Amino acid sequence: MDSSETRGGGSSQFAVLRTVSGKEFNVALVLELRASRETGIYGILIPPDVRGYVIVESDGLHSVQRVAKGVKHVRGRVTGSVTYEEVERLVRVRSPLEELKPGDVVEVIAGPFKGLKATVRTINLSKNEVEVEILEAAYPLKVFLPGDNVKPASRR
Repeated sequence: MDSSETRGGGSSQFAVLRTVSGKEFNVALVLELRASRETGIYGILIPPDVRGYVIVESDGLHSVQRVAKGVKHVRGRVTGSVTYEEVERLVRVRSPLEELKPGDVVEVIAGPFKGLKATVRTINLSKNEVEVEILEAAYPLKVFLPGDNVKPASRR
């Protein structure tokens, strides 16, 4: 679906609601129940890294105000609206490998080498794989690990 298309054929807007921090899921559930009886609400999104906010896609801000009115943990609406590109940037899943470079020291957090420190040798983003050299081994030990099994420890 293009950013300017919606289920109704017109253009959609993204409104941001402020909520009590930690109550975003409860607010989204109540909004979903109310939106099922109303028209004009297309989607409800809880940004994963932003606490205290819920994003609602609708045909207009009036629909969001009508659905959110009186919801217990809603603290208000942020003025203006958010663009599709901003919403996409909030929810885009980033690989932990994107921030690593060869020579970085990482900690292995899963698998048989869990808890050991290693130096990054090569990174393959397409396979989500990293080649590391275990630092605490008695001899040079090069291992290929999934990207989810390492986290940055420090930089050299």
